[in-house]
Amino acid sequence: MQRVRYSGLGIRCARHDRLAWLLVVGVVLLDGCRCNDEPPLVTFETGSESTDDTTESGPNMDLPETESGETETETETDTETGETGVDSGCGDGVVAPGELCFERINVAVGQSSGAIAVGDTNGDGILDVVVGQLDRAIVLLGVGDGGFSRPVVLASGGGVLGVAVGDLDNDQHADVIASVAEQDQVLVFLSQGDGSFAAGQGYMTGAAPRGLALADLGGTSALDLVVANENSGDLSVLVGDGAGSFGIATNYPAGSVPLAVAVADFNGDELGDLVLADVGSDAAVVLLQDGGGFPLPVAHGVGSQPRAVAVADLDGDDALDLVVPNQGSDDLSVLFGDGLGELVDEHVLLVGDTPRDVALGDFDGDGILDIAVANRGEDRLGILIGDGAGGFAKQVNYGVIAGPIALAAGDVNGDGVDDVLVASSGGGGGVTLLVSSH
Repeated sequence: MQRVRYSGLGIRCARHDRLAWLLVVGVVLLDGCRCNDEPPLVTFETGSESTDDTTESGPNMDLPETESGETETETETDTETGETGVDSGCGDGVVAPGELCFERINVAVGQSSGAIAVGDTNGDGILDVVVGQLDRAIVLLGVGDGGFSRPVVLASGGGVLGVAVGDLDNDQHADVIASVAEQDQVLVFLSQGDGSFAAGQGYMTGAAPRGLALADLGGTSALDLVVANENSGDLSVLVGDGAGSFGIATNYPAGSVPLAVAVADFNGDELGDLVLADVGSDAAVVLLQDGGGFPLPVAHGVGSQPRAVAVADLDGDDALDLVVPNQGSDDLSVLFGDGLGELVDEHVLLVGDTPRDVALGDFDGDGILDIAVANRGEDRLGILIGDGAGGFAKQVNYGVIAGPIALAAGDVNGDGVDDVLVASSGGGGGVTLLVSSH
């Protein structure tokens, strides 16, 4: 495998149509826009009393209190300018390709946050946000303008290191799965469709479950669950029944310390294959499905301490490729697929200090996929804009809550342009939203 390092140049860029069939939890695709200045920061604090479910929106919106959400609010505004000298067309009300325009909103959720995903859990057509924390998961119900009401606490009894969102019982409401490492299990919380959830149902996995992915692996129209188990060095596959339950886990060897997993068809046989980030061997490990399981893990060397995986067709050849953030070497590995199940070439992009997670999406509205990366060591989100000719522009940086370690993306304000959500472990914990703003 050839290893090519780039700094400020770029890699081949991706197409939306090669991502649409994938259900890779925690990496949700966006459209975006671009400008030089970051609009006001709004911070919300958490408290303990409960009131009614009224909502407000706008730059000074309150996050209302509920019985399960335990919130009271406090606001603070600030502004910050990106570092890359991007042309500013923001504020004119027009979405123009090449503009990256965000309003930054910080949501303080009371605990260190280490996992994040989005989905419509109550069937109102608006994306909600699920956050994994020290001893619980929280669901922030979206109101459609970038704000939230009724945060719901899902009791886990332990630290939640991974979250996934998907419709497990085919009722048109997304359900929530949380991995609880110290219990060696995942908890399934079925949505009741009204913003509430059934009590968590536990399923045993390997040791210290972490990353999660949902996909229909067997063509049964039911979502199955894949779990990366950090301490046992394997993946657990739990087959779904389409009614909200899973069977007993089948475990497959998969490196030494797998942290994250995604599902994708790397060899074009219409079967979901698996790929994981193995921090113990500095490798991305691919397991091709043979129709009956995942018999042979194949390791592909990447940078130091890979932490996450994201999949897309990055060079327009209808073969899926892979993006991996390497925490120890401060770069991204981009591995190109040949459509036959092999990753044959690696390009490297230098990014910020300690990259922990990535998300792929069209953040500037030009129809070309871009990369968002959480740089934990400098408390920033970086966005690398694809140019449509196989490269990326210089990284645009945005300040976020201290300790960014997980990303998700989706249109949370309903304007048709994508937004980025960042879960952070420092500063008391919280979520930073970069909401498209024109």
